Formats: sequence, structure tokens, C-alpha cells
Amino acid sequence: MRWVSSGIFFIVALCTAVLSYAEPGYCFFNSRECEDLIDSVEAARLPDSLRMTLQEKLDSDTGFVFWGTANVITLSTVSYHNGKMDFWSDKEKNLSKEQKSEFFLWHDKQHNLSLRKLDSIPSDLKNAYIGASNYAYYRLLKVEYQINKVYDRHTRTWRDPETYYDTLSRTYLIYSGPVIETTPPKLLAEISLEGDASKLERIYFSDGHSRIIEKDEFKSLETIAKRQDSYLPNRFKIEISKDMSPIYKEQIKEALVIGDKDAIRENTAKLDTFLVHAHKRFFYSSPSNLSSNTKRLLSAYLRTFEDYADCPYSPSPYVDDEEAAIHAMLQDSLRAMYRSGELENALLDRSSSDRAFWRILAAALVSDNQSDLNALIKANEDSVKKIEQWNFITTNFYVDYGVGWNIQIGMGGGLSLGFGDAFSYDFDNHPTFDITLEFFYKKIGGGYNTRILHSKTFDDNKFQSLVLIDLYAGYRTFVTSYVENRIYLGPTILFSDLQVKDVEKPLKSHVGAGLHFGTAFDFYFTKYKDDGQFRLGLRLFASVSNYYTDIVKDSDGGIFSVTLTPLMQFYDRSKKKYGEAH
Repeated sequence: MRWVSSGIFFIVALCTAVLSYAEPGYCFFNSRECEDLIDSVEAARLPDSLRMTLQEKLDSDTGFVFWGTANVITLSTVSYHNGKMDFWSDKEKNLSKEQKSEFFLWHDKQHNLSLRKLDSIPSDLKNAYIGASNYAYYRLLKVEYQINKVYDRHTRTWRDPETYYDTLSRTYLIYSGPVIETTPPKLLAEISLEGDASKLERIYFSDGHSRIIEKDEFKSLETIAKRQDSYLPNRFKIEISKDMSPIYKEQIKEALVIGDKDAIRENTAKLDTFLVHAHKRFFYSSPSNLSSNTKRLLSAYLRTFEDYADCPYSPSPYVDDEEAAIHAMLQDSLRAMYRSGELENALLDRSSSDRAFWRILAAALVSDNQSDLNALIKANEDSVKKIEQWNFITTNFYVDYGVGWNIQIGMGGGLSLGFGDAFSYDFDNHPTFDITLEFFYKKIGGGYNTRILHSKTFDDNKFQSLVLIDLYAGYRTFVTSYVENRIYLGPTILFSDLQVKDVEKPLKSHVGAGLHFGTAFDFYFTKYKDDGQFRLGLRLFASVSNYYTDIVKDSDGGIFSVTLTPLMQFYDRSKKKYGEAH
């Protein structure tokens, strides 16, 4: 027998319909919906001996009863992992030595009593206890209550509290976890609800509380008081059932080893029957069915070929060790069927859509080349007629990546050519310095490019000094493994100076604006990688800018530049859907 602990706080296991519990602290913003769910779960698994309506509790209780809210403060906690203490917390850092001593005396007494009982129970129950105690805890809680109304049992009415008595503080020592019974040997779970951290309104007793009752509902309390399971005790015990699902899975695995298909069918049926029986029973481990992934492969092994195309897919099971082994053996079986041609023969009486579906599914297990698998999917595009099968294949097996975002940074140089009367002073063959910084998301982006150049000397050692700042929007026209092309358009800001050789201060200066357009071919030394990083390349950039300047005969014109820039590209990639272009 194997037991797997999932603690006192449980996740709702929808696939197996196992009743479970969500920790109140997980209810963000104290939502009514979340607290209602918790209340419903707790009420559903109460032992029959403790079930009562709120009215029955009000009639029988002799202690102080009030309606209000609670604020829970954890003063100290001891928790366990693999049967050993692994955590001690004095959360508020304000426990005295005497309080700590009292807390650990209580803890030691409770814990040692459980350990002594281990010697008198069967080994499988002992293992179950150790597994279940992974999430056992001992806590010291302080609960502060805000009192809205006080119940008067003599008149069976609610009255306002005295002004000096509208708050109340209680302290609880709590154990929550597995409990051993020796006569007869069995394992119980002790559930503790004092840790209910909700600030939503309830009726509180000394040993429990009601389900949520808000102000508008409080006006019709008579109706609520008659509901079954309206009262929730602070603590209760329930018997833990044995999880048979790992046992049936182990028997399926053993039948696979010897190829006994009848035994596989028999134990699969037993597993299904047990999961129906497990509904609303309590387990420390959540009973689990075979996942859709495993069922799909099992249907191929048994030649029923159920595709389960409407179920989620994962390349490997994640439920338990038994299923992981079953899944691996079934994968090996399907690979062998595919390679030998047996799969095609077994599918002869199936539809063309089914044949293509299973062919691609098997190929995904055999091939380690994603490009080949993508090509196979494309080749079978017309064969897979069932929309569920097609969506399953393209979602789970077609993997291709486009460029998500990228940043280009570079500095380089080149040559410029002036045209128009503003450039009759000849920029030909004079070096151009170039700086580039840009950001693209998929095909669209933008950035800036700075070009710095000087004209030849003219008229008494004078020359033009130009700085062109191109601000642009861009579009990536195509991308291959090593080459990309982009086109650009945007305004140019021009800073022009008329200077004398060997004189730092310019004779004249002018700031102007123009229009810029250009194109760039980027050549990279490495391919894009799926996980994204950076790569190096060279950019061949050609651009044209026009502008007006008054520093040389109030003339206008333009400049054509060609630069070669060493480039760094930082990038991330995004997964493409089938048929999607980036």
C-alpha cells in the first residue's frame, strides 16, 4: 500500500471528484464565493454525529454566542516533513519563555503519544501515517473577534453588545493532521477550523461557528437557521480511506510488461469503478485516474484508437510514478508500431482523419527534428478533417518561432554624397560616422540614427560640419535565418556649422529639419535561437535626407549615405501558431 500526503489543506480534484478543502488563507480579498466553497466542503465532510442546523446549535448551546467577525493571529507553529520537525516559527516574536515552554510541553505530549502508537499498528498503516504527517502542524493561535450582536437565549433574540464588551480575544492550541487509532487500527484526520481567517460575518460559539451570514441575510436568520450543516465545529475527525488508484495502476503496469491486454482492461475498469466510489470520501492522497495522455496511448495499444483530442496534452505524465512507467512503456509501443508499419495496418479501417492524426502523433514520439515534424503536419493538412484533431495537432506538435521583439545597437562608418546646391561644396568620399539604436516588436518598430560628416575644404579653408539625427518608424519586410531587411521613414534634425580649418568655434550655425527615408540589410553570423539571446552581425544601411541651411548661400539640398555598421542584436522569440506569419 502506498499513501501520498497532500496535507490538511486540499486542492479540489475535479478530474476524480475527490472532496477536498482549500485553505481559508487562499481566499484573496475575503471573497464570499471562496468562503462559501470552503464552508460547503467542510459541511459536506462532517461526520453524521456532528451534523446539525444552526437553530439546533442555538437551542442546545449554553455558552456565549455572538455574531461578528474574526481576525486570526498565528503566534507560533511547528510543522513536519517526512515525519520530522522541519519548521518552528514564533511569528509575533513576543512569546515569553514560559509560553514557549508551555507550547512545547503540549506539543511533545501530543507528538510522543502518536509515535508510541506506531509500534502497535500494521506497517502499511505506519507508512500511511508518516506520509500523511508531512503536512501536520501544531499551532498557537490568537483570535480577535469583533462583536456585532449578542444572542439572548432566554428571549431567542439578538441584541447590541455593551459598549465596553464589543471585542473578544481567545487563544487556541491546535493540532491538525493524522491521528492513529489502535483498536481497531485505522487512520483518522483531525481537521481544525480555528484558523478561519475570514473577516466575513458569522455566528460564533465557544466550539465552532456558523457558515457565512452577511447583514442582509441576518434579517432572515430564521430561514438560514433551518439549513442542514449550518454549524461548523472548531474541530472534528474523519476516517481516511485507502487510495486504491496507485494499486490498480501498478497492476496495469505489470500487465503491460507481459502483454496481458485482458488484465489491462480489467484493472482499468476497476480503477474507473473505484474513482466513482471515491466521490465525497476523504483521502490524504488524491485518487487519480489515468491522464488523457496515457489513455490516448493506451487506446492505441488496445487498438481502439480513441484520440481524446478534446483533452489537454502534456508530453509526459505528472500524476504519480506508476503512471509515469505506464506512459513510458506505451510510448515505446507506439514508436515500435510506427517504425514497423504495424500502425498503418491497424488503422486501415479507420477514417483518413484518424490515420493522419495517429501518424503525426507517433511521428512526434519518433522524430527529434521539429522541422521534419512541421513538414509532416503541413503535408497532412487536408487529411485531418476533424477540427478537434486538427486543433490538437497544431497546438501541441507544431512548433515554430517568429521574432518577438529585438533591439539593434551599432556604430560604424561609410561614405556620403551631397546633391543640390547646398552640397556643391562636395561631400564625396568623405568619411561618415554612424550610430544606430532601435527597437522592434515583430515587424513594427522605430529608433534613431545619427550621422556625422564634413565637407571638403572650400573658400579660405572653410568647410561644413553636419550632424544628422534621423528619428524614424520602421517596418521589417522579411527575415531569414541570417538576413533581415527593414525600411525606415521619419524626420531628420540637422545641426550644421560653417567652420574654419583648425578653428574650434564655428563661423555660423543652423538647426533645421527635413525628411529621411532608408533601408537596411542586416547580415548575422548566427541563426535565431528559440530561447532568445543576442547575436552579432553587419548592417548595410542606405539613406537619403533632405534639409535647408542658411550657412552657405541660403541653399537647400540633400545627402545620400551608405554605411557599414557592426551590429549587436538583442532579441526574444515568440511561438507562432500554425499558419501565422511574423
